[in-house]
Amino acid sequence: MRRYTIAINETLHTIDVEEVSRDRFSVHLADGRLVDATLVEHRDLGQALITPGVELGEPRPAPEGEVAAGSSRMEPGVGAQAASRPAARPAGAERRDALTSPMPGVVLSVDVAPGTPVTRGQVLLVLEAMKMKNALRAESDGVVSRVSVAVGDQVRHGDLLVEFEA
Repeated sequence: MRRYTIAINETLHTIDVEEVSRDRFSVHLADGRLVDATLVEHRDLGQALITPGVELGEPRPAPEGEVAAGSSRMEPGVGAQAASRPAARPAGAERRDALTSPMPGVVLSVDVAPGTPVTRGQVLLVLEAMKMKNALRAESDGVVSRVSVAVGDQVRHGDLLVEFEA
């Protein structure tokens, strides 16, 4: 389970998100409700933007004994400007034919080569960031056209890792 703190209209909300399957999640809301969510689309963007479309199910009560995530009001002026400012979209952010690095790190393994057919969810490579291994997976079915990194390479956030045939 992962805990996220997000700002909506200058109010901080802490939510707990539990992955049920590759595209299904249980979201524990601050008021104690438990909501089922389905990931409709996911893109690897050049900046840390939260943009996947999500379909929410009907709220259901949290299981007995679970603690709901809390929420709190932001201090006036603290983070309010950043929360209200629209995020700039970097060049190439709309590319659906490539995987870019979601964070700086070191490539531990490359599990595909040009010409390799891949399926959605298949591990393409493993990136180590802050002593954690992160398996980067294919967002959809396709065929690898180019691999831009090798084991041991250091990458920055947004660097091109793998390209797919259009």
